Amino acid sequence: MGGPVRDTAAMIAGMAPVLRRGRFVFAETEDAALLARAFAVVREEEGTTAILPEEVAAAAGLDTGLSMACITLTVHSALDGVGLTAAVSQALAAAGIPCNVVAGVQHDHLFVPAERAEAALARLRGLSAPEAPPLPDPVPEVTIRPATPADDDAIWAILKPAIEAGDSFTADPRGGRAGAFAYWRPPGASNFVAEVGGQTLGTSYLKPNHAGGGAHVANAGYCTAPEARGQGVARALLAHSLHEARARGFTAMQFNFVVETNTRAIDTWARAGFAVVGRLPGAFRHPTEGRVDALVMHRAL
Repeated sequence: MGGPVRDTAAMIAGMAPVLRRGRFVFAETEDAALLARAFAVVREEEGTTAILPEEVAAAAGLDTGLSMACITLTVHSALDGVGLTAAVSQALAAAGIPCNVVAGVQHDHLFVPAERAEAALARLRGLSAPEAPPLPDPVPEVTIRPATPADDDAIWAILKPAIEAGDSFTADPRGGRAGAFAYWRPPGASNFVAEVGGQTLGTSYLKPNHAGGGAHVANAGYCTAPEARGQGVARALLAHSLHEARARGFTAMQFNFVVETNTRAIDTWARAGFAVVGRLPGAFRHPTEGRVDALVMHRAL
């Protein structure tokens, strides 16, 4: 990873805001157990403030009247950088949206009233990406090529655990190999595989998001083997699909159904210039988390 960004324009253009899951409240407490569960703690002469998950505060009998959403700016902004906080606060203030900023070493976190979260995201997206952001660079250590029938066993080995887990994809976990390939090879899709050192560690598809009037927008999907973690395979597949989509004449790419608990993927897409443009409340039945939201993510090419 690169170092922190200090240039004002670069911080604003690359901030890639992401709405975190859950709601938060600001509460005054000295309870050590609660402080240990806080998102952040601020100690002042008058007392200690904890930013707590709303359900934690409610269970402790604390006031949850002001429910806040947290938007993380995923750019690694420098602590001595100038202009990002001012630009963000001014943009939200112009829309009448209150904003409380908490800075970490890596990122800035904006706490806004929960009912204004989507409006705040839209405002920040307009501020950060008035034009298409640059495409991510390829990952040279990963080779990506079109899939052939000879790759079917390797692709199935990658898809099987991910689909059967039932926590990210909308394919039937009980659909077996035939169901998985029907899901991964919809009409009009091109399939690819990613290799590291001759081993197949990932697969993707690329297709038009819709036919007719929607055919200029691309859609893609990605799946990696568990042993691919930390090798840049997901980033490589994403970069390849974006470059391939642009070469094919698509003007944008859209992910229609990103499960909100898939935070690692959401962070990867956001760093590549995708913005959350929609939220489908309770649209996915997660096997352990119950009903969770699905996100619609989009970026121009």
